[in-house]
Amino acid sequence: MNQNFLKNIDAVVLCGGLGTRLQGILPGRQKVVMKVGSQPFLGTLLDRIFSQGVGRAVLCVGHLKEQVIDYILHKKIKHSEWGEIVFSEEEKPLGTGGAIKNAESKITSDHFFVMNGDSWIEGGIDLHKLHDFHKKKNTLATVVLARPRKEKDYGAVFLKEDGKIGGFNEKANENRTHFMNAGVYLMEKKSFELMPEGPFSLENDFFPKLVGGAMYGFPVEGELIDIGTPERYRLANKKYA
Repeated sequence: MNQNFLKNIDAVVLCGGLGTRLQGILPGRQKVVMKVGSQPFLGTLLDRIFSQGVGRAVLCVGHLKEQVIDYILHKKIKHSEWGEIVFSEEEKPLGTGGAIKNAESKITSDHFFVMNGDSWIEGGIDLHKLHDFHKKKNTLATVVLARPRKEKDYGAVFLKEDGKIGGFNEKANENRTHFMNAGVYLMEKKSFELMPEGPFSLENDFFPKLVGGAMYGFPVEGELIDIGTPERYRLANKKYA
């Protein structure tokens, strides 16, 4: 497949989380630059993004942003295969939605990927197929969906027969097939017109308002790997040691 296909589409990566639950094991560290396997988690995520032909990444940084910026500036010198990287800086916590809206002026493409900087799908996501699906559906937002895990600390996502999302961040129901938000999206830039002002959560304040409308789900097979808790951080390190 042509690796230049996605070169003009930006990828926005959320790198400003507080990482409160991880401070007990690695205090004072921004979680996206914590090592998983041979390199910081963010480094592997960027490898995956750029290897598929994406040409530009916008990193939304806030909490402990100097650690992210220093890592990228040092790594970029040795990583010629990475594309352009720019930073969208926030001076106070804006939430996942507020961080994306704060990055609006940095985004150069009409539609763009969004990814959490502390999670990925094992085996990767085919961004070309995600893009094709999104354009075929002519939708405002496409949400990548992973299979649910045993722990119930997530909001369930339900799909309608036509592939539209019929329930977002709802309570899991064992009698209904549901998915888990994988933290990867493809969004149209015109979605900014519908976003509220000030800090807000993409998952709790924005996506639920699109339910039943211009928002589709894109299920994938791989397991969601994240480093949001000490247990999951240790498991990720064991898996990628």
